[in-house]
This record gives sequence, structure tokens and C-alpha cells, in this order.
Amino acid sequence: MSIVSFKGTREGLAITFGEGAWHDVLNELATQLNRPSAQSFFQGARVLLETGERALDVAQIEELIALLAQHRMTLTAISGEAHTRAAFEQVRATMPAPPESLAEETREASAPNAFGKHALLVQRTVRSGQNIKYAGTILVIGDVNPGAQVVAEGDVIVWGKLRGVVHAGAAGDDNAMVGALILAPTQLRIGKQIARAPDDKRARQFPEVARVRDGRIIVEPWIAS
Repeated sequence: MSIVSFKGTREGLAITFGEGAWHDVLNELATQLNRPSAQSFFQGARVLLETGERALDVAQIEELIALLAQHRMTLTAISGEAHTRAAFEQVRATMPAPPESLAEETREASAPNAFGKHALLVQRTVRSGQNIKYAGTILVIGDVNPGAQVVAEGDVIVWGKLRGVVHAGAAGDDNAMVGALILAPTQLRIGKQIARAPDDKRARQFPEVARVRDGRIIVEPWIAS
């Protein structure tokens, strides 16, 4: 059996893990999901994971959720041994259910704001596995955890710790910006530019803002003018 196999079901997409080291399984899954012919098919799928006798801990499940979230896929259930199921329940208990549609998310707020742009206000922590997209500015009052993804066609403002994946100016606007009280994303994109991962990954304990200058992303202290 392949190390990773897929099967469509009435409930969603069943993914089965075969034998092999955990990093090999994740790499194979990422390769399968990134195939151009498969991306549109998998995107948005609800996933039932079948792990067999493989034991997964909380950290491994969070890694998996983060990978699936990059493709707007949601891990809804795990079928496997007791330790793995218990770890999944532990992770799920800390993750509020994502909205069924963008329309539900926008009920929090969707109006012109102080930045002069139409904005989505998210008054909660964005947790691992959650994916927020909006055709305007996104303002998060709370943290963006590792494994979460925030994608905006306008700016992204996080009144908290930004430690997930963030993409401002997603429609190609290099004039967008990303600001946070603690700016430490796992990936930072603005328009068509992608920031190189810093050698020193320690978060600076003061507000910072990222903008595109001369074709590359620059991060600097966020000082009120």
C-alpha cells in the first residue's frame, strides 16, 4: 500500500497513512496535495484520517492540521488507535469550530474603518488549522497561532501575536502592509513578494510592520505618526 492513499466518501475525503517515518508521511502528503491537477479537487475537503496502528501525538496532529489548512482542508475525524484519538480530541477541544461560510465570519464586522478600507473584524484567537480569507483588510483582535492562515486582499492588522501564515495584498497589491504587536509569522507574503525566513526567529517584543520597498519585504518598528 502507498504511504498515503486517498478515497472519496459521502462524508468527505478519507486519507489513509501506511507505514513509514512521520516526516516521510508528511512530505508525501504535501507532494500529493500540491499537484496542480489535485489542488482544486482537494481544496475545501472535510478529511477523515485513518491511521491504523500508527500512534500520533498532539504535536503531530497539529502539524497535520496546519498542512491541510494550507489547502483549506479540515480534519474532522480520526480513525485509529486510542492514543491517537485521544490526542485528536485534545487538539479539537482547543479549536473553535470554523464558520460554515465567509458570510458567517463577516457578521463580526464588515464596514469601512480607520484604515480607510473595507475590513473584516475578527475578535478572537485564530487557532491552528483555521483559515480566514477576505476581499479587504483583516483586523484580528487576538493572536494568530502557528498553523493558522490569514489571507487578505488589503492589509492585515493583528492586535496580538502573529505566528501563523499571513498574506496581505493577496490580489497582487504590493502596497498592502502587515502589522502586529508581536510579528513572528511562519510565512509572510505581501502582494507577489515572499519574505525570507529570518535567521534569528526570536520574536521582538514590540509592534512591527512589514511593507514592500524596492521589490522586497522590509520589517520595521511600528511607530504611530
